[in-house]
Amino acid sequence: MTEWTWPRGSEWRKWDLHVHSPASHGFKGDYNQFVIQLGNADCDVIGINDYFSVAGYREILRRLADLSGTDGNKAYRESLEKLREKTLIPVVECRMTNVLVNKKGAGQRINFHLIFDPAVDPENIETFLKSQQVKGSSIGNRYSDSQFLLDDVAVDFNGVLNDLRSDGSFRDRFLVWLPYDEYGGADGINPRADKLFKENLIYNADILGSSNKKQADFFLWKDTTYTEEEYRGWFRSRKPCVKGSDSHNVNDELGKLKDQASQAVDKYCWIKADPTFGGLRQIINEPEDRVYIGKLPPKLEEVRANPTRYIDRLRVTRMVDADTTDTWFDSDLPLNADMVAIIGNKGSGKSALADILAVSGNTHCDPTHFSFLNKARFCERNGKLAKQFEARPVWIDGTESAVPLNARPDINGVERVRYIPQTYLEKVCTETEPGQQSEFQAELRKVIFSHISDADKLGKETLDELIQYKTEELKGQIENARREISCINIDLVRLEEKAGADYVTRLAALLRQRQQELKAHVENEPSKVEQPGEVSPEQKAAYDAIAADLAKERETLNGIEAKTEERQQQQKTLTEKIALARKVEGRIDNFESDFSRLKRETAPDLEKLGLSFETIIAMTLNKATLSDARDKLVADKEKADTDLDANNTEGLPAQKIACLERIKALQDKLDAPNKRFQEYNEALRAWQEKKQAIEGSADKPESLKWYDAQIDYVKTGLPADIEQLRKQRREIAAQIHKCVAAIRDVYKELFSAVQELITASVIIKEGFKLTFESSIVERTLQADLFDRYVSQGNAGSFYGKEKGAAVLEELCADFNVNEATDALALVEKLIQHLEFDMRTAQKTPTGIASQLRKNVEVKDLYDFLWSFGYLEPEYSLKLDGKDLSHLSPGERGTLLLVFYLLVDKSNKPIIVDQPEENLDSQTVYRLLIPVIKDVKKRRQIIMVTHSPNIAVVCDAEQIIHAHIDRSAGNAVIYTMGAIESPAINRYLVDVLEGTRPAFDNRDAKYYVQ
Repeated sequence: MTEWTWPRGSEWRKWDLHVHSPASHGFKGDYNQFVIQLGNADCDVIGINDYFSVAGYREILRRLADLSGTDGNKAYRESLEKLREKTLIPVVECRMTNVLVNKKGAGQRINFHLIFDPAVDPENIETFLKSQQVKGSSIGNRYSDSQFLLDDVAVDFNGVLNDLRSDGSFRDRFLVWLPYDEYGGADGINPRADKLFKENLIYNADILGSSNKKQADFFLWKDTTYTEEEYRGWFRSRKPCVKGSDSHNVNDELGKLKDQASQAVDKYCWIKADPTFGGLRQIINEPEDRVYIGKLPPKLEEVRANPTRYIDRLRVTRMVDADTTDTWFDSDLPLNADMVAIIGNKGSGKSALADILAVSGNTHCDPTHFSFLNKARFCERNGKLAKQFEARPVWIDGTESAVPLNARPDINGVERVRYIPQTYLEKVCTETEPGQQSEFQAELRKVIFSHISDADKLGKETLDELIQYKTEELKGQIENARREISCINIDLVRLEEKAGADYVTRLAALLRQRQQELKAHVENEPSKVEQPGEVSPEQKAAYDAIAADLAKERETLNGIEAKTEERQQQQKTLTEKIALARKVEGRIDNFESDFSRLKRETAPDLEKLGLSFETIIAMTLNKATLSDARDKLVADKEKADTDLDANNTEGLPAQKIACLERIKALQDKLDAPNKRFQEYNEALRAWQEKKQAIEGSADKPESLKWYDAQIDYVKTGLPADIEQLRKQRREIAAQIHKCVAAIRDVYKELFSAVQELITASVIIKEGFKLTFESSIVERTLQADLFDRYVSQGNAGSFYGKEKGAAVLEELCADFNVNEATDALALVEKLIQHLEFDMRTAQKTPTGIASQLRKNVEVKDLYDFLWSFGYLEPEYSLKLDGKDLSHLSPGERGTLLLVFYLLVDKSNKPIIVDQPEENLDSQTVYRLLIPVIKDVKKRRQIIMVTHSPNIAVVCDAEQIIHAHIDRSAGNAVIYTMGAIESPAINRYLVDVLEGTRPAFDNRDAKYYVQ
């Protein structure tokens, strides 16, 4: 077989390393029958196992070497051909002289097996076996006596091992397989007393023989009863457990294990490796992941159950009509269903393969992130070269399709692979502000969405859509509440201005002015004029007649003035009522519009529930009553406007003018003394009218009594009104916070599936210390407060850019905004810091207005602070206690890869190009490797890497080495196989370690144990 016999790398195969041949004493059957049994065996690797002999193994090799095809019957010859497709390994079963005491105290000898590399010359093995001493004499020519070998030969376990290890022909070319389940059961393991441990037998064994899972787990150090230090002292390293059929009869079904009654059961020993001795050696390095005892390994079950999720092979060829003479791609690459590591020197074509696989699987990743299939390289000049080549992915279910290499992702098509190119990972991980809207967060949210059940997704396609759907009503309530707060703030700012010392001082000054005005007016009362007394009867009669007419006209004038004042008040009241009516009409119209929108949005949902909107909500709207009332008000106001219109000849102003003219005409008829008396009366009336206007009333603005009432209101009624509005505002703000908290709880509900995964995953929980935290966070308060509202150049609590910011941070640190009471208290504390300069011991009053930026009103600040727009509900992910925004690029890269690999439920193949670029080697080894090893059990992983930690320590099932032969038309050559393949092993050392001398040089300089 060539080293490319198994290009797919390490695969699960059935191994039976405990098959006796006719060379073992007591075997039932001859060699012809044995060949038929071997050829039809349900296993790929067979260990021909005889007591202190390889005679049976040599005989089978002899028959395989005979190509004449003349021996035996048809069944024999067909079986011999089948056998040539299998791997045979020489196994020698030895009985040891070391006597162990079993549970009952009886002495017991146990056997051990020596598994030799088939490359070792069988004659050398025979020579070694013949040299073994039996009661002082070597086996020698009694080697052919199978009964003697079974009954009489026994050797010292440690002595045989020392002899083999000191012999250059066998050093590193054999493995020690020590049965365990024949000696005690799982419950009987007591390593502190067990002689197998005391004699260091297990310590020196490479492989243990057991099909008991409890025992296998114990030797894998999974029993928490004991410490790792104890395990290491007993075993040195974790030990794999394998089991064979222990067949002694040609009628046995090889491959199948046996129960305690030696009956075949539907249970096999599976080993994931090349069917070679080198492959078997790998189970020592990976004792848990490379061995499975049972009917079928879980990964094979997964692949068979989901054949559309695994790429079976990839063909990349030049198209028939291509005009390029360069070779570039002519590859047919079988792919392993577990982990594929693509290695190669720089510019060797390893990222090219990743890009091609991604395009073949219709990745939705932006092609600008591709390393090879981009416009600057293979797809330059509008893909002139790329379109001459095509990729043909073949899936496990047999489906395939042809994709030209210049193809762009079909976003509307099914994405069959997940691709994370190197440049994309770098971009996401080095974002300067990885906030909620960053690509980093967006990628995490995609993965989180995959964990929400289909039922809970409610038909939405993204997490953001689902969150929007489940929170839109809450957000609507928040907006309504914010509008209410804004309205309250209008009234509150007006009242707070009145509560200020300046306002009262201004009122007092105006009151004094009015008092001074009244005093001056009182002092300026018209001098009294007595009515003339000595007149003739004729004069008196004439005067009385004129006086009577004047009195009548003055009464008319008073009536006109009273009616004018009444009409003016009526005009004012009607104007206000009309405005109010129109405002109410507007509100009703808005309500009607909202109701219609509610019906449009809700009716389809109710129909899905088998309900009718009209049976749940019925609205009766009669705007006619309001319209009639408004129309009557308008008509009444029009009448009042007409009565007060100066241009109306019949209006009150015209009536007053006419009345005054009549009064003047009557006064002109009086003699001088009576005229003076009437003028006095007129002047006195005007003086009294002005005095009344100055004094006014409590409800007449700018009058003396109004100022007096306002000052009294500021002292007595205003504080209660302000407090009432503040209480209303606080209650509404608390409702906003309640809605924000409800949105936070929606996040918590949606992310609960991922939270459960993290809680259940030891790798995530302990290795990454990954936690989710549902919270309300304050993210933009400082930036918005100082950039938009508060000036840090004005003397006050927040004076100075850096000092002011520090004061705010310290202040915020005292409050937990997740609690409504704390959030409200924070706002009140902020307002206090704006009203007073907290830097001084006296806490000097500053007033909010003096702290604001130009053209910013106090109401604007209040709307900002009390609307809680800076509080965001968030369900944040934390790595080792650190928020995502505080993670380094490497930590972000690790976290994102963990989410893609371990948390993402899509299970489609994932292709990652050089994930280690942003990660240090320790992080890769400590965190990333456990994740990769866990995920490849259920998902196909393809990684381009130059990290030995990823390719080797992760135990990639398939290694693909990339190389470009420039002299052969840029032919990209891909060589593939398992780690245990000698040629692949050389590539790993040369490419990842920098050649063996370089590796040895480094190794020699490391002294850390």
